[in-house]
Amino acid sequence: MTRQITVTARYPTNADATFAEAIHFSEMVEAMRGIATYEGLPDDVVREGETYVVDITLFGLMKNPGHRMHVEILDRQSRVLQSREHNAQVTRWDHHLSIQPHGAGCVWTDTVVIEAPRMEWFTARFAAFVYTRRHKHRGAEALETLVKRL
Repeated sequence: MTRQITVTARYPTNADATFAEAIHFSEMVEAMRGIATYEGLPDDVVREGETYVVDITLFGLMKNPGHRMHVEILDRQSRVLQSREHNAQVTRWDHHLSIQPHGAGCVWTDTVVIEAPRMEWFTARFAAFVYTRRHKHRGAEALETLVKRL
């Protein structure tokens, strides 16, 4: 069974500036502080067509080596990023990030489609927690999280 997680966050910031920050790996590392550490992640911006292989450690305990992140789309004009990710436990972690203008600020939407044969329910709930927590850490003004089966 496949699950989809959608997290929508509102920010008082400009959409272009927010997207420019979002595509830098250091922003993700900072937003995940206390949850995950990444070994092998470049200190750079995401690049379309690149595949990054990193070792992720969750909560300083659970090691997840060889997580593959392929950046399928990076559209700066539309402020859209699409990655296809997987590792030994998760066969599909497709992440679509979109940041669009909204009033005086912007709306950031993360949509993640997950397939994890052994622990799909837990993995989907964990993803919802992670993306919601990232936005809280970033100071989102409003948040909405939805998890559904596809």
